[in-house]
Amino acid sequence: MRVVLLSLSGDLDVARVRLRGLYPEDELVELRRAEVEGAGFKRRLERLRALKPDVLAIFTERLQWQRGQNALALFGALAGAKEVLLFDSHNGIKTHSRSDVLTHAPFRMAQEAALSARVIARSWRRLRQLERDVQRGEVSQSYARAKDDEAGRSLSIAYLRATPGAGTQFGGASSHINGFINAAIKEGARVSLISNDRIAGLDEERAALTVIEPEPVGTTRAAFDLYNNLVFTRGAVSEISASPPDFIYQRYSRFTWAGIEAALHTGRPLFLEYNGSEVWVGRHWDAAGMFTLLERVERLNLKAAARIFVVSEVERRNLLSAGVSDEKIVVNPNGVDAEKFRPHVGGEHVRKELGIRDDETLAGFVGTFGPWHGVMELARAAALIPEDARLKFLLIGAGKLREEVERVVREAGVNERVHFAGVVEHERVPAYLDACDVLVSPHVPLQDGSEFFGSPTKLFEYMAMGKGIVASRLGQIGDVLKDEETALLVEPGDVSQLSEALLRLARSPELRERMGRAARARAVEHHTWTHNARRVLDAYRLYVEEGN
Repeated sequence: MRVVLLSLSGDLDVARVRLRGLYPEDELVELRRAEVEGAGFKRRLERLRALKPDVLAIFTERLQWQRGQNALALFGALAGAKEVLLFDSHNGIKTHSRSDVLTHAPFRMAQEAALSARVIARSWRRLRQLERDVQRGEVSQSYARAKDDEAGRSLSIAYLRATPGAGTQFGGASSHINGFINAAIKEGARVSLISNDRIAGLDEERAALTVIEPEPVGTTRAAFDLYNNLVFTRGAVSEISASPPDFIYQRYSRFTWAGIEAALHTGRPLFLEYNGSEVWVGRHWDAAGMFTLLERVERLNLKAAARIFVVSEVERRNLLSAGVSDEKIVVNPNGVDAEKFRPHVGGEHVRKELGIRDDETLAGFVGTFGPWHGVMELARAAALIPEDARLKFLLIGAGKLREEVERVVREAGVNERVHFAGVVEHERVPAYLDACDVLVSPHVPLQDGSEFFGSPTKLFEYMAMGKGIVASRLGQIGDVLKDEETALLVEPGDVSQLSEALLRLARSPELRERMGRAARARAVEHHTWTHNARRVLDAYRLYVEEGN
């Protein structure tokens, strides 16, 4: 029997292991996402039919987040698969026989399409009402009550994390959430998190967690997000209204207005963490759709927020160009927990697990295998490293480019020198970074020519580990790191420069040691999550003092 694996998101290694456990004796064939992405339905169907699947196994990070499940099942059935299997990284699994799919999927899809249309219409109506409320000043007027009972007690914060998406409970997103919450609690604040998923590494004994589960409803990405915005908003407003905090802190995300609704209901100010325009992301990376609605939701959030926290000076300029008043904007770069991310936290054990010898140098990367992290350039640079350099690579993470990176490594014949760790548990990441001699941040420019607006969490984690760093001279990265002092900086996208810098550090333990010490000292002094949380708390206190 032939089983065809199509991985949409999640850790590809997990998908392979789980599928082999389900079908131990059967032939496994992989249909790469890149082969079907962007192709028309007929072309995708032809590619799958050519593989003659008995089973189509579709892997995703979490089934609850996967929209269009009926359409995916129908796709497999029409391609001739006798069984369609949907499974995820968290042991979720659904199976559909070909006869069941052909009989019921068209009706289920029609029902879902009708529901999606109603959700979109309802969202438009609610958006227009919220726009009127914000324009009339009802949100800002309600903020005046926020200072009434401020004195004599610790601040309370309701933290909202609203939109589900592949990879967002791991990596930089979870590091930011955990970092801010832990630091705010250490500074004396009380924090409750309302999220659509558990966050890896969160100490739920210190931060109260309410999970509002998403539902896999919606024929399009936008319809899914809008449906779950309504679900999340209803639950979040109920939670916050039952025990109003001093302020609401929301990690801004696509198609959401939960923080605005909560501010209207409770008279508490909305502080918005704005990591970049979701309109820009939707146009260039994520195919969000419904851009007119998305633009209006984004403008509404920016207008309704009492304060907006951006991770870089570039993003501050972007907001100023969009008409946001300067007094609302606070530049608040990402940071690091320098107690967790430090030298000698288990790296020797990880090196033994990976089979790295004492005379070998290990270069590490952690992050999303996505469009601006530069992981493709890193793979090409690895292919240029001569074998006698005894330099190996450890790539930690997952993402849509994982299969392409594997292809580059395979075709270059350097498979033995590149370890794919997949998604590593949050608490184990420091040990994996500690196992490395060199850490790499090979970010590339944004494809549309926009100024690089990011503040990579990995940058500060690398610095705190006290290792040699190779990074792109790009945006905030080039501002935080000093060439030849705390890192070797290379031109973004220049594979030759990247490989040369890696070789230089591999051959100079003394240079790695000197720059690593300087980088850690700078991270501890200027770039911890405590610095980040204090800027938020100080901004709230100033907001209250000014009587806004």
